[in-house]
Amino acid sequence: MTPFLPKARQQVACALILTISSFLVTSKANADALDDAMRAARSAPEAVLVKRQDLLKRGYLDAVRLSPNGDHIAYSLNEGRANRLGLYDVKSKTHRALFTSKMVDQIFWSFDSRYLFLESAQGVAVASLEAPDLPSFLINLDNDKDEHFYRVDPTHPHALIVSKQVKDGGTHTFYRVQPDGEKTALFTSTHYVADVLPGGQARPTFVLRLNDEMLELVRLENGTETRLMTCEADDRCHMVAYHAASDSLIMRGALEGDLSGVHKVNAKTGAHVQLHADPENRFDIAWTILNPHTGLPTAAGYKTDHTAFYALGEQTKAILQEIDKHGSGNYQILRANRDLTKWLVFGADTKVPDVRLFDTTSGKTSHPFSHFESEIISENKETYEALRAPRVPIWYIVSDGMKQQGYVTLPLGKDPATVPLVVAPHGGPWGRDDGAFDTEAQFLANRGYAVFQPNFRASTGFGKNYTVSADRDFGNGRVQQDIIDGLEYVLARGIGDRSKLAIFGHSFGGFSALGGVSFTPDLFQVGIAGAPPVDLSKSVKYFSDMDRSPEFKYRLANFKKLTVDLDDPMDVKRIRDKSPDAHWQKISKPLYIWAGKKDPKVSVLNVRDYALRLDGAGKTITYLEEPRAGHSPHSDIGREAYFYMVEKALADHVGGRLETGVSEPLRRHLKRITTIDRNTLLAPAAD
Repeated sequence: MTPFLPKARQQVACALILTISSFLVTSKANADALDDAMRAARSAPEAVLVKRQDLLKRGYLDAVRLSPNGDHIAYSLNEGRANRLGLYDVKSKTHRALFTSKMVDQIFWSFDSRYLFLESAQGVAVASLEAPDLPSFLINLDNDKDEHFYRVDPTHPHALIVSKQVKDGGTHTFYRVQPDGEKTALFTSTHYVADVLPGGQARPTFVLRLNDEMLELVRLENGTETRLMTCEADDRCHMVAYHAASDSLIMRGALEGDLSGVHKVNAKTGAHVQLHADPENRFDIAWTILNPHTGLPTAAGYKTDHTAFYALGEQTKAILQEIDKHGSGNYQILRANRDLTKWLVFGADTKVPDVRLFDTTSGKTSHPFSHFESEIISENKETYEALRAPRVPIWYIVSDGMKQQGYVTLPLGKDPATVPLVVAPHGGPWGRDDGAFDTEAQFLANRGYAVFQPNFRASTGFGKNYTVSADRDFGNGRVQQDIIDGLEYVLARGIGDRSKLAIFGHSFGGFSALGGVSFTPDLFQVGIAGAPPVDLSKSVKYFSDMDRSPEFKYRLANFKKLTVDLDDPMDVKRIRDKSPDAHWQKISKPLYIWAGKKDPKVSVLNVRDYALRLDGAGKTITYLEEPRAGHSPHSDIGREAYFYMVEKALADHVGGRLETGVSEPLRRHLKRITTIDRNTLLAPAAD
């Protein structure tokens, strides 16, 4: 579980993204969509049982990036332990294989489309378009020293912005770095900087920096600093662009109340005016598209039940209407080049994405990756069709009157009223489930389960009030009650057999799973918890001991606001008394726990101690501890072992389907990592 922190380097990759999606008929009410999904699931043929190894294969396209001039598409193909980078020439419609790497995490284009910047955990490499198959390492960055790649420089043809720690350890220098390695110092800061928008040629620089547990927006110009405004963490402030004509900043965030929108901020006074917010008054803004001629937003995108996009100009409105006519599925991610003449459409509602390129000049749509897509689908047609279980959003009123949102996925070829039902709370808790393709939900549906994924209070994307209304009431409190209230709504809609309920989650979802079998022991037949914090105060303390960086101090301030104040003994006692750790004796149903020995977020010692206590008391617990894993299983065999644990636990206790074959490598791995097994996870599966 990690408090949210705005990071420009993470957000810039999505700066020109918008999504448009729907499921079934989005013009219908949610209730009608759910009824339709139930009828469709009931009448469909039963899906073939997908093999774990096929299901858990990572998506073949890890990254797709359209160049700013629209002439090329850089992409990364997943090939198991490494990624193969390639380049597509839009004019000649040809592909060029570049190189294979185990290190590249993200791909960025330079502003002039002449270079590719390749980010990894070690730093940044660069490849020239003249010789893109010969990348060279550009700069080393140490995350442990808060050295970061922030963004591609919008004021320079081909440069990026990074921070490097000064030798004294308390100061960072920010540099503009060019492909030949030339570095230009821009400014230094003794504060942690969350976001930076560089200046140049009489243009000011702007930073969002940490000061006294707040983010402050500061203008840097001619050696002077002007503080413009402050943002709290849940304001989600992010600088999009500088508008030189009006000396203004285009920013996203919740600057005027509950919901995040897009704003124009006076770059001298900090006064701001909202340009757009969700017309439905429900959702935070997710994306903005800038008009290349005016420099102002021309479109605003929101992650709604699916997504919604609003044009702020007639040109964009016409473009999106045309794209929508030839859409590639129900969930589309779009990236535009700089002048909005080419739009990359990434259809992400199925396991195999459908990628298209729309040219506004010709009005034609092409399919740059059709040969990859066709080959993968033809080789795995049964798998592809089996992982298309209907998944729909629902809204419901919880017991204190708050309206909340979640998703239901239904197994194909089954009567929704009689199937086992798995409640799957998301991690975070400051995150959300959305309407895109979800491997976990499709895996469970393929095994014959209905799946309910609640966006309980504390979830993000629905406004600040939705998040902070959790009011620090985790454990045996309001947030856990939200999950149970949502479950009761789903059951009341005729989905799931009450006698066959399970709860499964990872990280905070695992904490919720422990809570489910502790606080409502008669409701669930089995609980499955991956990397679960057993007590949130212990997790915050573990974080404190592990990380003392300025960034962490900001996170700790948010933990104090949203979870627990470690300096207040009464507050620590409050949250400990409501934790699953304090109520372990109440567990009466089978429980399965997975933990990573190298987890940087949740102490494996706390999880292990919890499991040993249950085992010592004769509780039916199975405990897996992965020696080389962190917060999640990372190896192929580790991921398969994790999901075997999930499907075996569910099949044994609520009666879904199970892939009975266990390979010898998987069997050896399970034997190696299973330290407690009162549930006989390792027993031979029944035919």
